[in-house]
Amino acid sequence: MATTRQLRSPLHQAGGLAYHLARECDDEGIARLLAARFVHEPMGAALGLTEAELYEFVRRFLPGRTSTGFSIVAIAEGPADVLAGAFINRDFKAPVPVGVPEEFPRWSPIFAAVGKVDEAYEAQVPGLEAGQALDLWMVGVDPSYSRRGVARNLFRLSVEVARRQGFERCVAECTGAFSQRAAVEAGFRERASVTYQDFLFEGRPVFASIPEPHVKVALYERVLFPR
Repeated sequence: MATTRQLRSPLHQAGGLAYHLARECDDEGIARLLAARFVHEPMGAALGLTEAELYEFVRRFLPGRTSTGFSIVAIAEGPADVLAGAFINRDFKAPVPVGVPEEFPRWSPIFAAVGKVDEAYEAQVPGLEAGQALDLWMVGVDPSYSRRGVARNLFRLSVEVARRQGFERCVAECTGAFSQRAAVEAGFRERASVTYQDFLFEGRPVFASIPEPHVKVALYERVLFPR
C-alpha cells in the first residue's frame, strides 16, 4: 500500500532520496530528528540543553509550520519511510509561538544572541514586512545520510520554494561553521554576526567555551527579487 509520502510528487530526487514539501504528518519525525542533531549545535551544547528540551522547543514551532508549503523533508526511498533530513522554514516576520521564549528560560542567551543579529540585519533592511523574507530556520540531517549532499539539496530547494512563493529574499541564522559554509555554497552572503568570544549575556561570556571552527552566530541573506 502506498504511504502518504509515497503519494506525493517529489520536488527532487537524488542519491536514493526524494525531497518533498513537509506535511503535518511529518511533524513527529522532524521534531525527533532536529532534537537529536541540535543537541550537538554549538550554542545549545554550550548551555547543556538536552535532547528532550530541544524536542519540546521544536515541537512548539511545528503545528502549522509544515502545512504552509515552506518546509522540506528528504525521504529515503524504499519499503519504509525513513526521514533522512528536514529543513523547517518560516516567514522571518511571523510571530513566535505562544510560550516562546517565556517557557524556555534556559534558552535566553540564545534568544539574546540571535535577536541581536536579527536586529542588526533589520537595521540594514528597514521596513521589512511579512511575506518578504523566508527564514531558512532549522536544518538537520540523519548521520546515516551524511556526505550525500542532503543539506545542500535542502538549502537549494528551500530557496526555490521561497522564489515560487514570491518572497523577495531568504535569510538563515547559522550558529555553526558547517551550516555557515552550506549557506555560502547556496549563494548566501553574511549580513550580520556576533562572535561567541565577545558576546555577553547578563555580563557573562556564556558562549566563550565554544571551540573552533565555530566562532560566531551569523545571519546570511540571498536576495531573490531586488526591490
